[in-house]
This record gives sequence, C-alpha cells and structure tokens, in this order.
Amino acid sequence: MRGDAALPRTADVVIIGGGPAGSAAALTLARAGVAVVLLDAGRPRLAVGETLPPASKPALQALGLWSAMAGEGHLPSVGSWSAWGGAEPWGRDFLFNRFGHGWHLDRRRFDALLRAAARAAGARIAPSAAVFASDALTAGGFRLRLSAGRQIDARIVLDAGGRHANFARQRGVRRHAVDRMVALVGYVARRADAEAEPAATLVEAVPDGWWYSAPLPQDRLATVFMTDADLANGGARMTSWFNRLAAAEHTAARALRYGAGLAGPPSVVPAVSGRLERFGDAAWLALGDAAATQDPLSSEGILVAIESGIDAAAAVVRTLDGERDALLAAADRREAAWRSYLDQCASNYALEQRWPEAPFWQRRTRQDERRSVA
Repeated sequence: MRGDAALPRTADVVIIGGGPAGSAAALTLARAGVAVVLLDAGRPRLAVGETLPPASKPALQALGLWSAMAGEGHLPSVGSWSAWGGAEPWGRDFLFNRFGHGWHLDRRRFDALLRAAARAAGARIAPSAAVFASDALTAGGFRLRLSAGRQIDARIVLDAGGRHANFARQRGVRRHAVDRMVALVGYVARRADAEAEPAATLVEAVPDGWWYSAPLPQDRLATVFMTDADLANGGARMTSWFNRLAAAEHTAARALRYGAGLAGPPSVVPAVSGRLERFGDAAWLALGDAAATQDPLSSEGILVAIESGIDAAAAVVRTLDGERDALLAAADRREAAWRSYLDQCASNYALEQRWPEAPFWQRRTRQDERRSVA
C-alpha cells in the first residue's frame, strides 16, 4: 500500500479489483477527496490483445491520462476492418474520426498506469489482497475478510473483481450467461524482415465463428478465433488452430505477412457474455466485467469498464453526501446499458447471413432466447 505497510481497519469505500473499472473508480474518488482503498488480488491474466476505440478519448481525458498514453508504448490504432456479411473487407479509417485514433494496448502497462495514477491521487492500494468472505454489518456497510486474518470495514463496496464477481455472489446474486463463447488465442511473432503491418483491427466471419486480429506493441500479432465452447474441438492444439486459420482467407494472409509461426501454443480463454441478475443496492455496486461481460465483437469492454468506474465514483460521492438512492440509480443506468448492448449485438450479428444453417450463427439470431436467459 501507499506507505503501503498496513491495511486500515475502516474506509469510506473499498474497491475490489485492480483492473480498469476498479482503478478508474479509485482514481476518481481519490481526486474527490474520498478515503478509498483498492484491493488488488494481483492474479495474472492473459491479455488477449485488446484495443481502445477513438471514443475512449473523453474518458481518458477525464482521468487525466490521455497525454500519458503516447509515452506508454501503446500502438496508435488507425482503423477497423471487417470481412463480415461478405467476402471482402470493408471498414473505416480513423483519420477523420473526431476523437482521432484509438490504441492497441500493452494491457499490463495500461492497467499499471491506471493503478499508479490512483495511488498518486491518494488511493490506498493493497496488493495481493483477495476477499474470500464478507459480512453485512448491522450498522450498515460490510466487513471484508482477507487472507492472513486481515479484514477491513467499508461503508460502501464496489465490486470490480472481474467476471467471477465474488463479492456479489457472496451477497447471493447469481450470474447468468447468454452464450457459450470462448476465444482461441494465438500470438504470431513478427519476422525480422516483415514489413510494418497497419495498426488496425481486422474481423473476419467464418462458418463456425469469427476471427479477430490486431498488432500489439510487443512485435506480436494477436490472432484470435471466437466460437462456442461446444464447437471448439481441439482448439488448444496447434494443428487444429492452424487448420482453422487456413480457412480464414484474410486473417491467414495477414498472419503469413507478419510472421512465420506462433510464439507459443494457443490458449483457450472464456469469452462468455453474461451479467449479474442485479448490479447492486444502496451500499454496493458491481462495475466492469463483474457487472456484465460483453461479446468481444463490440470492442468496447475496456471502455465500458472505465466509464462504469467513473460513473460509480460519482454515485458514491452523491451517496456519501446523503443521496440514499444514488447507487441504485447507477445500477439502473447499467441495466439500461445492458439492454442497449443486447440490441446492438443483435444488429451486428444480423449483418452476417451467409451461413444460416450453421449452429454458431443460428444461435446469434435467437435474440428472444438470449434475452430470456439475461
């Protein structure tokens, strides 16, 4: 912690999770003068080659971090292209976007930047601090129990602990999945003689899913196949992964231009869209992936997380100022955002009509079914 020797016994606000949602909330609260503790379990995560769209600029500016991005080694993203709904790629160049370019992230450096900014603003950050149990206190708030007998009492808890949402589950809140998506992730190492690959995302639909590719700052090309878990037979085997890649004309050509092979064996990563049955109450709120995970096709997961952190922090300030329903109102806004996301997701998948009999695409047309399990 900052002077980071001991966990305080009490805090106005405790945030669980040191990813973009939790760090954005901690930074915003600390700048508002709120005593906030961020519990960062520090569990390693596989960074799958995420991007920030140009629309992230206002949120990063609000956090005071936009100007710092250029010095962090991220790649400016110049556009986004899709072979979706037809065989040939189409898309947009960010040259004329009113926000300018986006970013292909070195995700570990980006998360570290957010945490460092929160610490510098006055947030107390507890590393290796995982919450294994929590209790509601009679007088209000919660007691969070950590390892080695440590505990901390909080008036308000923000659960930004990722898709596991352990604190919300400890409150008896269930999580519902709306699909069974997984990501088969391979990183292509760049050849020394390879020409510079345009720093743009490419999405390519195929009969049993879709491919995403984007260059990363570490001289790697993230090359990711999205499909349903029951359709991913042999997905973690290199031969299976390469056979799938060979069937994706544009993605395979890009990988061949960029490198000679994978930097290591492919990984299978959960990519399920899902949500908590409720997002909070008057004393706690779920943020980012803890609240809901979106289909990677939206390309807005990190931006949504940051914006939810900023919005939650504003609701916490109003709560501490005596507005009893401020966190409930924030939960209602997250509910409206989820419904809007489902509508947009349905529209995106409806653009692809080439394989109506394929199970992957049939499932994406059943939006009434998706809503019923949401």
